[in-house]
Amino acid sequence: MDEELLHDRVRWVRDGTVARIELASPGTRNALDGAMALGLHEAAARLVEGAADGTLRVAVLTAQGPVFSVGGDLRWFADAPDPAERIAETAALLHETLHTLARVPLPVVSVVHGTVAGGGIGIALGADIVLAGSAAKLRVAYTAAGLSPDCGVSWLLARRVGLARALDLALTNRVVTAEELREWGLVSRVVEQESLADEAEEAVRILAGGSTPALAATKRLLREAGEPPRELAARLGAEAASIADLLRGPDGREGLSAFLDKRVPVFASPAPTEEASHP
Repeated sequence: MDEELLHDRVRWVRDGTVARIELASPGTRNALDGAMALGLHEAAARLVEGAADGTLRVAVLTAQGPVFSVGGDLRWFADAPDPAERIAETAALLHETLHTLARVPLPVVSVVHGTVAGGGIGIALGADIVLAGSAAKLRVAYTAAGLSPDCGVSWLLARRVGLARALDLALTNRVVTAEELREWGLVSRVVEQESLADEAEEAVRILAGGSTPALAATKRLLREAGEPPRELAARLGAEAASIADLLRGPDGREGLSAFLDKRVPVFASPAPTEEASHP
């Protein structure tokens, strides 16, 4: 067994034909900072290499601690000389990783426990098979900090739950339960919390014993049918540009400041448009 900690944030384990990628920063609730983004990017590159030389058959994505991921590390962004530039660079790196995971010719299984929020949603729910524990919860969270989605979250929600539900989740940031995640097709299965690890291992066993070319071809066909690669790439680019632009504006700065100060943000009222001023 080959084990390594990538950029102090992502645990990589090569166990025969199975690659295990684990978010390994429970102290930050697996927040997505530069080191986490680099670790995930490197892990995804290793998957591509393993798929190319035929030594890998399946990948598993998990997380340490009680929370899968709270999303972006807003304090780390705020500490940068230019927070907008830092968030744009980090989003771009994470987006490359997500695009790689969607295209790599082997099945990727994610195991979601506890809360997943923000960009963590794109990482957890972007896998080919998503197993969620019965205690799993999702909160989109971006607009609460004056920001817009990244990590493919707008893409995932709009295509999997429909526009009405996607807008509800993204605009109100209400908490979604595991049962709702299953009912709405955001996860593949919901498993009792105590059985989650065993269920994941059984799925890995089945996939690792399958026909690698058949699994790869099936993944490609279904991915291309449901998520055309060029459209996905364009959407990821639009998300990265949007979140960076918002962080340069007053509401983005206020949202970030309020999050760090642990207070309710006070967003600026928009100036009335000419049409609104003259009914």
